[in-house]
Amino acid sequence: MIARLARRTIIIQEAYSHWDIQDVLNDINPILLTGNYQPAYFFEGSPIMGQGGFHVMIKLSKDLTESDYKVIRRLLMLRGINVVEEDKI
Repeated sequence: MIARLARRTIIIQEAYSHWDIQDVLNDINPILLTGNYQPAYFFEGSPIMGQGGFHVMIKLSKDLTESDYKVIRRLLMLRGINVVEEDKI
C-alpha cells in the first residue's frame, strides 16, 4: 500500500481488500476525530488485480498540526505502508 500525506488530505492507495483500508482507518481515525478535523471519506476502487486496488481519500476541514502529521506518518510507516509526503511540515 501507498499513503499520500498532505496537510488537508490523506490518501491510502493500492489496498488489496476493504479489510486493509479498515485496519488503517481504525488506527488514524481516533487522531482525526479527537483533533476535530471533521474528516470526509471518499472510497473507490476494485480488488481486481492490475486495477490498483482499493483507495480512500480523506479530506480534512483544517490543516493537520505538526504533531498529528508526524503521528499519522509514523502509524502508517509502522504498518509497512510507503508514505509519500506531499506537504512536509
